[in-house]
Amino acid sequence: MRYLYIAVDLGLDSTGSIKPAGMAQFGRCTARVLASIPAIQQLTIWSLSDDLPSALHIHRMVSVHAHQHLQIEVKTYANDKRRMAMDLLQAILTRRYDQVMYQMVNQALLANIPFHPPYTIWEVGIEVFEPLSRLKRRAFTQAKQILSISRSTDEKARQSNPMLPVADVVHLCVEPPLYALPEAEDAALAIPYIPAQRRPVVLILGNMNRAHLYKGHQELILGWQEVLQAVPDAELWIGGGRGDGKADLEALVAQQPDAVASKIIFLGHLTESQVDECFRQCRVFAMPSRGEGFGLVFVEAARYGLPSIGGKYDSVKEIVLDNETGLLIEQTPQAAARACIALLTDSALAKQLGDAARQRYRQYFQFDHFRERLIKVLDLQNR
Repeated sequence: MRYLYIAVDLGLDSTGSIKPAGMAQFGRCTARVLASIPAIQQLTIWSLSDDLPSALHIHRMVSVHAHQHLQIEVKTYANDKRRMAMDLLQAILTRRYDQVMYQMVNQALLANIPFHPPYTIWEVGIEVFEPLSRLKRRAFTQAKQILSISRSTDEKARQSNPMLPVADVVHLCVEPPLYALPEAEDAALAIPYIPAQRRPVVLILGNMNRAHLYKGHQELILGWQEVLQAVPDAELWIGGGRGDGKADLEALVAQQPDAVASKIIFLGHLTESQVDECFRQCRVFAMPSRGEGFGLVFVEAARYGLPSIGGKYDSVKEIVLDNETGLLIEQTPQAAARACIALLTDSALAKQLGDAARQRYRQYFQFDHFRERLIKVLDLQNR
């Protein structure tokens, strides 16, 4: 089988380092699974947003997981949509590929080109949470298969677009090392989580674009005064240095009393190693969102044995089990404050939930689990 995977962004810079982003991590894991499937003899990977020098590093990353007889080709387009469209048109005219997978529906608009080969589309979140254009609807209804990163995402997509077929759900994973096979035992699993020995820090990591300020930043900030009344030395760490909504959040912090504002810390842009260090130091991860398509960061927190605070009404409930591996709450400052206080003051509860979260990660959210799920729904396990 000759397979083309069209990704939005695989998140590798010109040096081969990761640019942290959940969508890119999902894309990298998907590419590596496809490379491991013996039924695919030729794998071509196109990434719209990655810069041209990144192609070499994407090839290197995928090769680690490739089966012995796989031929790999990688193209990066530096956001040149026209060039990608022309390349696909030529590939269709020459019947170069047997199957195509689109990481997002925006790229799947290309599936409207006549004589397009059979294709698969992923539903990944906010782009399908509103009525789709006619061409996007057509791309979905003509697809051979629709995959979704969560049941919640699929249900919400069909609420806005009732004509969409039911998708096959494939929950995501934490990705393996970039240029090496996974270790027999994930080193992060050996890091002890002893709540009483950690600083009373609550961590949130998330996109700060105004369009995406549904992750609970405001609620945590507005509830922090109540947290400090119960835990006077508690700190709220806000990770992430990009997004046009950051100034809004900083202004909101500035409106709080000085004693509260001094305990809310913007960490700025974080490298992968700095994110890991935050997970090692904090006591609780909190992101009480209302619009997550999946929420990979909750899986990362579970990997480090942290209890999480999430929202009740989006896909996070498929990752964080309420009162088992974390707390699911209404998205209000009061609810956020109460949940933070509970996990900052009750070490036994935090430990119980954190241990259960780590065990769930072990059993369900590692790369091999994602690989098994994806190969099964693609029906390529025995070919």
